[in-house]
Amino acid sequence: MKILSITAQKPHSTGSGTYMTELVKAFDRMGHRQSVVCGIFPDDEVGFPEGVSCYPVFFSDSKADILAAPCKAAKPVISTLPFPVVGMSDIMPYSSTRYRDLTPEMIAQFEDAFIKAVGRAVADLDPDLIICHHLFLLTALVRKHFPGRRIAGISHGTDLRQMINCDNLRDIVRPYIKGLDAALALHAEQRDQIIDIFGIDEDRVSVIGSGYNDRLFNTEGRDDREAGAPLRLTYAGKISRPKGVPEMLAALEKLASESGSPEFELTMAGGCQDEMLRSRLDSLPEFAEWLGQIPQPALAGLLRQTDIFILPSYFEGLPLVLIEAMASGAVPISTDLPGIQNWINTNVGSPNAVYVPVPQMKSIDEPTDEGRRSFTDDLTQALRDTMAAVCSGKLPGPLPDTSAITWDGVASRLIDIADI
Repeated sequence: MKILSITAQKPHSTGSGTYMTELVKAFDRMGHRQSVVCGIFPDDEVGFPEGVSCYPVFFSDSKADILAAPCKAAKPVISTLPFPVVGMSDIMPYSSTRYRDLTPEMIAQFEDAFIKAVGRAVADLDPDLIICHHLFLLTALVRKHFPGRRIAGISHGTDLRQMINCDNLRDIVRPYIKGLDAALALHAEQRDQIIDIFGIDEDRVSVIGSGYNDRLFNTEGRDDREAGAPLRLTYAGKISRPKGVPEMLAALEKLASESGSPEFELTMAGGCQDEMLRSRLDSLPEFAEWLGQIPQPALAGLLRQTDIFILPSYFEGLPLVLIEAMASGAVPISTDLPGIQNWINTNVGSPNAVYVPVPQMKSIDEPTDEGRRSFTDDLTQALRDTMAAVCSGKLPGPLPDTSAITWDGVASRLIDIADI
């Protein structure tokens, strides 16, 4: 089969980018011929399997981040855009443009640049299936300009938030997303949202789920903590307020001040574009360290040295890192966001994740002041209890069985759903 994968974002810097890249690798192992269209900065590198052609659209930014990846883009410059990468989240781990800030002129530039890239990829590959990541602007434009092609779109959750926030794009996006051949959700609750927001026929919306790289995230060579050594805590993700980072730090500072708390260390990995939090990162407490953004192999190594992984986010699609943490021998603590616990309990044998109640929210990713205070208290208690369980040997317990959610399995399900 010939498969074209498309994303408007960097393919290696976020959860959805990792999702796309791992699918491309899985399709390559299955023997499919492939191409990729993606949005990157001129100095970025991409790392796809040999033989996968990449058609980049170059965004402009003097502060472009350089990705640690093995190969340059396989095709020369097609188009450039005079603004930073447009991010599916309002705060990305790199310099970005918000969709809500796109002017009509910028939208036209975006459409022209990406459709030229997609058109060239389609002409060269003649794909049997086009897979677009995010049910939003670029996916809608691909459906608009390539009406005769079979197109499947995958929601990563952030696109549904953008449909709520972006008055300037909603009416452009909805009609074409409704016309996709298949729309794919990460979990059942998200499937219901997609049907409600876009009005897609129910028989064209399926749950695809998520996967993880079991070749990379596993317990082989895991560095077990020595008796009496500090507990090893890890956070990995964007350093932003919607991710609950300030509340996590407040909870840990409270625990560090309690006389009965075990000694612990926190390692944080991820990019930060939030100026308020950047100043906070410059004056972290003694127990905390910030590594900045790190590549996937380094994250795998970090998780193999982690006792407790923390994801205090207020909004997620289906975070891969929870699965990666469990597979690496760490105990995850996560906000009990819609769909996540049910999906993990269904697809992971004997999961050991700990959940913190969702606080009272005033918007889709921002709690009320009272909600923020109660969440900090709940997170503090969850951390206190989990630390005690790890110190006593009650956790992590038997290694959870994550064998049912490898990327090869997700890739096979996607092709079955697309009915090719």
